[in-house]
Amino acid sequence: MFRRVAPEQRAVTDPGYEGSPNRRAPVYTLFADWTPRTADAHEENVEVYSNCAEVQLLLNGKSLGSKTLPKDASSRNWRVAYEPGTIRAACKSEDVSDELRTAGKAAKIVVSTERAKIVTGWDGVSYITARVTDEAGVMVPDADRSITFETAGPGAIAALDNADYRSHERFQGTSRKAFHGSCVAVMRAAGKGAITIRASAAGLAGGSVVVMAN
Repeated sequence: MFRRVAPEQRAVTDPGYEGSPNRRAPVYTLFADWTPRTADAHEENVEVYSNCAEVQLLLNGKSLGSKTLPKDASSRNWRVAYEPGTIRAACKSEDVSDELRTAGKAAKIVVSTERAKIVTGWDGVSYITARVTDEAGVMVPDADRSITFETAGPGAIAALDNADYRSHERFQGTSRKAFHGSCVAVMRAAGKGAITIRASAAGLAGGSVVVMAN
């Protein structure tokens, strides 16, 4: 489920490229959050991608109607009068749903890893994601704090990234600015044992995760 925002400028190349004509500043149109730039009264276009036969959209528990699966299996769209809270898409035939929540003030860093166990060697790496969230754990999409990574144990940070291709920050280092609320560190195992990866930023509670290297 996403919010789709009309691009400020039309793409001048192929339809899949949503950038400005000079290709220097990207124009983002899909946002997996319920935290728009303004909380003033306005409408949002909500897109739901699902193969469920019928999907119901609910805003703060109130139904906004159901839509059946299009013949071409394209997304289902609703025009929604924005209000803060929780927007939820639920499959009516199965216990499957997805929801987005409005974020509050940035309060902490939540750290996760896609591989809790790795092996030593040249390919012994794990991708560590640091997300800036509010107190309730909702990612803050406009957070751009500089996040510093530290390791304890037989491991080291091999590279950093944040998916912002306008950034001129080096891939090697220990700090990276969050982009759309998150950034990623590639951690390499240098030996066997428990590796603790910590992420911190000024004014936020830090977070950590442990990866075992065998």
